[in-house]
Amino acid sequence: MTDLIQGLDGPRTAQQELFYDLEDATAVVGWAVAQLTNMAGRGKSPDEAIELMKISALLKDQQDKIRRYADEVKAGTIVRT
Repeated sequence: MTDLIQGLDGPRTAQQELFYDLEDATAVVGWAVAQLTNMAGRGKSPDEAIELMKISALLKDQQDKIRRYADEVKAGTIVRT
């Protein structure tokens, strides 16, 4: 197994940086969606809860878009030089 991991500690390529940046952004947006959804369910006024759920839905859509971009980068259809 250790021979499979050799050479992975070097500098990342521009393509790898793009992929990992997109993956990180997806994780942060996912965290924000979870937090906002949680906040919406905790004793807020109905209007506040509705607003938080709308924001969560918009962020979830953006998260899905970023994840698709990351998949395209990984597949090599989006290339950063």
